[in-house]
Order: sequence, then structure tokens, then C-alpha cells
Amino acid sequence: MIDSASVGERVRRLRVATGLSQTELSRQLGMAGNAVVSKLETGRLAPDEGLLRALADRLGCTTHYLSRSGFDGVSTRPWLRAYADASAKVVDSVLADNLVAYEFIDGVGLHRVPDSLPLMVGDPNDEDAIEEFAGEVRAAAEIPEGGVVRNVIRAAERVGCTVLPMDSELGRHLGLSQRIDGRPFVRVAGPGRTGVPGDRQRFTVAHEIGHLAMHSELAPPRTPDEAKRLENQAHRFAAAFLTPAAPLLDDWHTSAGGRVTLGALQRLKMTWGVAIKMLVTRFRQLEVIDDDHARSLYRQISARGWNRNEPVEVSAETAIWLTKALSKAFPRTDLHHSIHLAAAHHGLDARYVASWTTWANDASTVIRLDRRPQDPEPAQTPPQQLAEVVHLPRNRQH
Repeated sequence: MIDSASVGERVRRLRVATGLSQTELSRQLGMAGNAVVSKLETGRLAPDEGLLRALADRLGCTTHYLSRSGFDGVSTRPWLRAYADASAKVVDSVLADNLVAYEFIDGVGLHRVPDSLPLMVGDPNDEDAIEEFAGEVRAAAEIPEGGVVRNVIRAAERVGCTVLPMDSELGRHLGLSQRIDGRPFVRVAGPGRTGVPGDRQRFTVAHEIGHLAMHSELAPPRTPDEAKRLENQAHRFAAAFLTPAAPLLDDWHTSAGGRVTLGALQRLKMTWGVAIKMLVTRFRQLEVIDDDHARSLYRQISARGWNRNEPVEVSAETAIWLTKALSKAFPRTDLHHSIHLAAAHHGLDARYVASWTTWANDASTVIRLDRRPQDPEPAQTPPQQLAEVVHLPRNRQH
């Protein structure tokens, strides 16, 4: 017997994940108004076989996927009130897609990396405590003491974060994090998909790690002041995680002779893979420069047009855990076939899974729900290879 509530929740989740409104889905089903879809999603209507097949066609799944027992995991909301500048529809789509991905990972039996992300027990309002805690997270992520974080996404994966690409920015935000059944999830806009600079992507991932590690037991902020406080804490964590104070200052003295100039900051950016503007903020945090010096540097940055296009391009980063886990669980000659096998096993269109594994700007992986999961798929264009401009140096001991 079909559980109407489970079917309704699955329909709602896939509809939201694919960015469809109830009215749009109703129109695709050939129905006037959204009354049927609304009743279906709230469990007040049990679909017959014909409607179930039509829903599966439009949502890119099998009828078995829609009719199986629902996933009742607990998920947190993002720790940001500032997402108000982003479309609620887009934010909800990302969160729903996270749930679809989470259930897929469990459903096909992928081996997860254990969650070893430390949780802060100190006072997140204490900047020195954040600096110390960032060092603990670096150690958990197997980053050599004082070393450069060569790949922030891989570091996040090593402590158990599932990191997935995001097709667009969320207003002025480049990332989003939440916990699903306690497990950390990060979504980030990738340079290859959205044109986001690599240094900003790296900082965003570190920022989201900060939210997950410091704010897991907190509800989303309710006021602008509270939101600003949480954001500042995550910013401070990201800065300390990417540029630990002692080695950064040692490098600065060696390479720049103790002067904070734009030329010196460019050289530091080449080593540490962070934005020049972020380095200005970092030197202000560490009280190497005062407010007047920082404002002077910001004016110079603006005058050179570096607010949008800084010199020293940092290469893109990508996640590897999901693709490796898929290839191991569904071994085939290439990832394309592993994706299709895994998707068919779970009852989803392969484009869902492709969207979680493709970091390059490849239009062939956009979710187009015009085929059933069991239908033949067109050949997939290999992901675009992104040129790496700056290769971060191998870690050295300090």
C-alpha cells in the first residue's frame, strides 16, 4: 500500500530541488491550477498509478523511488540570516537537493569518511580562542603544522564533510553549509561553473567549515546583529585556518622585509592562495597595520580595479570523495558509467548524480528532466579541464 505522506514528501523534495513551483509542475502534468499537487504534497491525496508515472516522468525518477518509505532525517538550516538577499526559491532548492544527495549516498551504500570535524567548546566571541581552535581543525584535516592548505575542499573532505558544487551564487554568498542527521554538508560555487575566483572559493569553504565547527548547536540567527556576529566568527576562523599567524608573519618578514605593500601582498597570495583584500584584513586582525594603513591599501586596491579582478589567479579546486566512492561501489571503465549504474540502482535520473560530481562548466550535466532514468542516455562530454594558474607550494616545516 502506498504511503501518501511519503509520496508527497518525495514529490515536494524533488520539485523544490529542481526549481519548480507547484504551479509549474501542475502545468507540466497538464493540470489547471496547483490544487492536485498541493494536496499530493501534504499527503491529502493518494496518487493512482497514472499520476505516479506522470510525476516520475516529470521529476526524473522511477515510480518505485516515489513510493518507497520516506527519508525522515533531521537537517539544520544554514547559519545565516543574510541569505535574505538571495532568492528563497534558490536557497530552498539547494537545501532540498542536499537531502536528495544525502539519501542517495546512503541508498547506494557509499562508504563515508568518518566525521572527525572538531566542535568548538571555547568561547567563539574570543578571537584568540578561534585562532587556537582553527589550529585544532587544521590538525584534524592532516595539514602540517604551519603549512599551506593546498586544497581546502580536500581538507574538508578529510574531516568528513560532503562537499558538492553549486550552480550559482546565493545573492552575495558563495557557499552554504548545514548538517543532515548530524553529518556536515557544504555547497560551494566553483570557479569552473560560475566564474568565482579560486581564492574566494577557498575562503568560502573554510568559512563554511567554521560555521559547521563552531555553530552546529545554534539555530539560524534571528537579528542582523546576531547574523553579523556569526559571520565575523566564521570569517576569523577561515582566516586563521588558511593563514595561521606565526607562519604567515614569518613568511612576510622573509619575503617582504616587514613591509605591508600591495607588492608584498601579491607575493604572499602566491604562497597562501588567499585574496589580497583578505590579507589586508588579516594583517589588521594581527595588529601589524592600523586602520589608516588598511584604508590606504583598500583605496589602492580599488584604484587598480582589483576589487573585481585581483592579480595572481588561484587555480580551481574540486571535490574527489564522491567520484571515488562511486567508482569503487560501481566499478566500470569510466565515471560516466558508474554514475548511471548508481543512479539506476537508486531510481534517479543520472543527471542528479552528474550535477553533484561535475565541477567544470559543462552544460551537458544540467538537470533536464525530459527522460526517465531507464531511458538511453546521450554520450556525456568530459568535464572541461581548468587551467591551473597558481600551484600552491608543497608544505614546508616551520
